[in-house]
Amino acid sequence: MHDLDFLGELVLIGALAVAIILIFQRLKIPPVIGLIFTGILLGPSGFGAVYDQKMISTLAELGVVLLLFTIGLEFSLDELNKLKKIVLVGGIVQILVTGLAISFLAYWFMLAIGYALSVSGALFLGFAFSVSSTAICLKILTDREELALPHGRIAMGILIFQDIAIVPLTIAINFLSPDISPSFEVVSKKIGVIVLFAAIIFIGLKLLMPRIVHLITSLHAKEVLVIGALVICFGAAYLTSLAGLSLALGSFVAGMVIASTDESHQISVIIDPFREAFSSIFFISVGLLLDVNMVNLPLFIFIALVVLLVKGLLVAGVSLFLGNSLRVSMMAGMALAQIGEFSFVLSEEGLRNRVIDHEVFQAMLAIIVVTMIVTPAMIAIAPKFAEQMAPALGFIPLVSRQPVMSGQRPAESTIICAGEIHAAIIGFGINGQNVAAVLHATNISYSVLEIERAMVKTMRRKGEPIYYGDCTEKKSLLRAGIDHARAVVLGISDLTATRNSIAMIREINQKAFIIVRSRSLDDVASLYKAGADVVVTEKFETSIQIFSLLLNHFTVAPEVILEQQAIIRRECEEIFMRGNAKMS
Repeated sequence: MHDLDFLGELVLIGALAVAIILIFQRLKIPPVIGLIFTGILLGPSGFGAVYDQKMISTLAELGVVLLLFTIGLEFSLDELNKLKKIVLVGGIVQILVTGLAISFLAYWFMLAIGYALSVSGALFLGFAFSVSSTAICLKILTDREELALPHGRIAMGILIFQDIAIVPLTIAINFLSPDISPSFEVVSKKIGVIVLFAAIIFIGLKLLMPRIVHLITSLHAKEVLVIGALVICFGAAYLTSLAGLSLALGSFVAGMVIASTDESHQISVIIDPFREAFSSIFFISVGLLLDVNMVNLPLFIFIALVVLLVKGLLVAGVSLFLGNSLRVSMMAGMALAQIGEFSFVLSEEGLRNRVIDHEVFQAMLAIIVVTMIVTPAMIAIAPKFAEQMAPALGFIPLVSRQPVMSGQRPAESTIICAGEIHAAIIGFGINGQNVAAVLHATNISYSVLEIERAMVKTMRRKGEPIYYGDCTEKKSLLRAGIDHARAVVLGISDLTATRNSIAMIREINQKAFIIVRSRSLDDVASLYKAGADVVVTEKFETSIQIFSLLLNHFTVAPEVILEQQAIIRRECEEIFMRGNAKMS
């Protein structure tokens, strides 16, 4: 029976986590914070009720693997190809700049407080702190439905490179160790073997994974599907770990390969419950790791805040360098400002190789945990903070420069002249492109404002009247001719940006007819209050389409179907208009 003692700890963890999350929900605090707080209470810094931290760490690592696998299922290889500039250029620049900056600050700060830190130790701290938390960042962005937004895509791209960079960073620790002097030849061979092995594994996953998925789903046995999904997830993770890469990176790649298959949704449904359970244990394990003397805690909190500020600013700078707007760059910086879970691995390697001592090791763990704890709040306030701060920072040269799009301009026939009657489209995704196609077919002039630089380049080459810019910035809206547009269609997914854009459009053009897309009914009232004339809700319109098809199947007269559609839309609009009246 003693072999099952860990069950008591799991029950205690689960019961306390449920109770704390219920309390935190009433206080409108994210569940992730509740899970971390649970770990702090049960760990060495709290009551010390959980002793088997090795078992908890193992379960937590499985949670990260499952989390990255499910995110990969929603993120195909084609989408990764679109992020290659962010992954390669942004990732490399972010790691190098952040690592060197924090190394310099660490050496200077430790010297100032009278603690002798070697140059190798400072470099180790800088690059260990340069990586962010894939698990926390992607989990929160996914829950907030922000992963597909520009700042979410920037975060995703840089996090992918950081996971890859863990391998060379781990190898580099050998160069910093005072006990080991590895030759360049030995290290080159090791890196070469890892790259070759990783390439073979990734090619194998791309060739074999779709066939394996098709096989297990074609059996129509739920038991096989569950076991098969777990084998695919953990098998891919294990194979990449053999190549010296992280478990999470392997599961993420496997998920992306499966995302291109027709059976991806079946795998996702099966994996989701496991992911939620294990990833929750990961966040609890973060709190369990905190083991510091309360006397030193204020110092560690101060250092953590400095790291958050420095990393946030540097990530935002990298994003600006890549051509993104200041608002988007600030949100990306706040999302990636924390220190990641792989820093735990690097810190253990640094301690084992005597690059740092045990005192610095414990301080690192405390600083990492503190940055993780504040991350959910930072991501939550990022849209509002960026909205308020971006206008005040317009004097920065990198921010205020006007983007040059390969010297190209839209075709002369598509340029909007002052006073010309036209429609403006904000956001050129699927919805925006469909609207543009209809306007073009009906000979109605239009202009487009898009924040994705690559999209602007591509569409300008096709002759689209498209302009690069942020829809929350007045200059960008004026460039797209919003001041003399008769109608404006907002097809973007960022709710905060949509509300701010509506307000700015109303300031520029009072008479414009504004049509807005909304994902949820919960957002409709706030969009009407912001100044929208019509809000088209995806879920609401889907329900109308469903009952219309149903009535048509029962051979109900077309005029009756149209009448019912009008009634439902009118009643829904009246509900939200009454809600607006009460709010005002």
